Amino acid sequence: MQTTQGTDIMLWNSFMGKAYSVSDCFRENGIGILSRACRDAGFSVEVEDPACIEFYTTFTKNNLTSKLFELFPHVFKPKTEEDRVASRNEWNILQNNLNEIIKEKMEGYLSALVNKVRKDRVKVLGIKTWLGDRFTYSEKFAQMVKEQSPETLVIAGGPQVNQFKACALESSPFDFCIDVEGEVTLVQILTLVREISACGGLKSDVIKKITELAEAGKIFNLLYRDANGIVRETPVKRLPLNAKPFPFYEKEDRKVNIAVINESSGCYYGKCKFCTHPNITGRYQARDVALTIQEIKNTLEETGIGLFRFAGSATPVSLSSRIADAILTEGLQIEYSMFIRAETRAKERAEELVAAYEKIVRSGLRAVFLGVETANDEVLSAIMNKGNTTEDFYFTIKALKQASRNERMHLDVGISMIYPCPVPYGSGITHEQILEENLHLLRKLEHEDCKPDSVLITPAAPLPGTAWQKEPERFGFNLPDNYHQTVLRYEYELAKDPSTWRDLNISLQGINFQDMLKMSAFMEKKVREMGYTVNVSDEHCLAARSAGFTGQRGLEEFKTKSDLALLTTDYRFLNDVYRKINAYSRKLAEKNFSPAETDISWGGKVL
Repeated sequence: MQTTQGTDIMLWNSFMGKAYSVSDCFRENGIGILSRACRDAGFSVEVEDPACIEFYTTFTKNNLTSKLFELFPHVFKPKTEEDRVASRNEWNILQNNLNEIIKEKMEGYLSALVNKVRKDRVKVLGIKTWLGDRFTYSEKFAQMVKEQSPETLVIAGGPQVNQFKACALESSPFDFCIDVEGEVTLVQILTLVREISACGGLKSDVIKKITELAEAGKIFNLLYRDANGIVRETPVKRLPLNAKPFPFYEKEDRKVNIAVINESSGCYYGKCKFCTHPNITGRYQARDVALTIQEIKNTLEETGIGLFRFAGSATPVSLSSRIADAILTEGLQIEYSMFIRAETRAKERAEELVAAYEKIVRSGLRAVFLGVETANDEVLSAIMNKGNTTEDFYFTIKALKQASRNERMHLDVGISMIYPCPVPYGSGITHEQILEENLHLLRKLEHEDCKPDSVLITPAAPLPGTAWQKEPERFGFNLPDNYHQTVLRYEYELAKDPSTWRDLNISLQGINFQDMLKMSAFMEKKVREMGYTVNVSDEHCLAARSAGFTGQRGLEEFKTKSDLALLTTDYRFLNDVYRKINAYSRKLAEKNFSPAETDISWGGKVL
């Protein structure tokens, strides 16, 4: 660190050797925002983001892919139980062999990346951490950098740090972690690195200075180790959402052209006992609509992207209605998805909600996702503090679907449900009762022609910082002493059979984790038998429709073939899908500048 030459910062999007989700390859706005902040402050930035389909395809090429591809239907859609059992054994062996191949390739990949860090004289390595194996490889990469490029300062951030806080640093080789957001903190650290290295200082001097500032309360959002090696946290200070920089997207980054827009931050309700979002995002902020529109315009002009995903934890109809007004006034041709909450008093506000959603659909809304959690009002109130009733869910979904029909434009509605979930002690409520109530709600919605397009089902889990985690006994959870460190590195994939998930060694009111998974899988089976697609999120619906998959059969085909690609590492299908999405996104963006372009249609309506 004695020279000012070299790269000021490398930002690495952590990687586990294969694709985790269909959305892995979407535009990376978190790194984009950090890149913009660092560049604007005058620092040189390198972005290492392997999450693109071309890289995945090259990296995972192996001789097991075709065998897994052929075996897939026998495991997941067998003709007989005997076929499933026999095929499952072979499948598991091949998956274990595949994991060993990918592990070996990851060793080579990380070694090459460490060499690049050393060759480019990278002063600061910033790692965006994700769950499971991606966090484990983040730790491995950080350790290799510390050994082979010892003057490089290693800082971790991203979803895992934001969620697990001090636990992310306690047993990890990172020098520091940045919690929640790093636009200010990271630039402050880079400035210190530049100043100290210009005076001939070493990395140890930088760490000492940053620690002193942390102890003095002069640096925020930082996780650090004190003189005794104890992990400490400085106060969190968030930028006003209106002050956040627009993301900087690299040219020709081979990403899928669906961009993220921070139209709001956090949840305007923020009281659910199971939800970790308030712990991450803090108080709710609604961004100035004019800034949201300006970012959309910039993205259309600079990148040719016409597809967007709103990032807010729960965008209220009041905000989305104002954004829709602005989009329509500006005459923008875009399509987007977002998270919402069920609206309170939705039954008495039905007419108002339908009218609002009609306008929002006209502005380009194509997919929404909302948490239903359970159809039992006592559990919703006493256990989840959801702030909604089953009636609210029903009439909100009904309003969404009615607005979609009125506009003659399909709107995908995805919902999530938690099963099994805690039940109030002494209430007499059983898990069988909750299952039936959940299925009853789905039948009722189908009967009323308001059937959601996807149902995401997961077992209850106490996430860090939630009431369920802080008071586990109150809600019936039994957690091991090392729970946080285990979950921090826990690898789960919704595309995988839950029976193959590693045991978490937790229990819910006497039900062990493996049995919880079986109960969740049983509900999933029942929901599938009712004709529902399961485990498809709003952004995946947006991707599927943009790639030309229509109707429920199309969404089911997209889900099945995507799972096949993810589980076998045969990415031909995803490669084709991403190519179609990018072409659609580009043509949609061009409509904003070339009115004479050939019309394109989506969901049956011409734009």
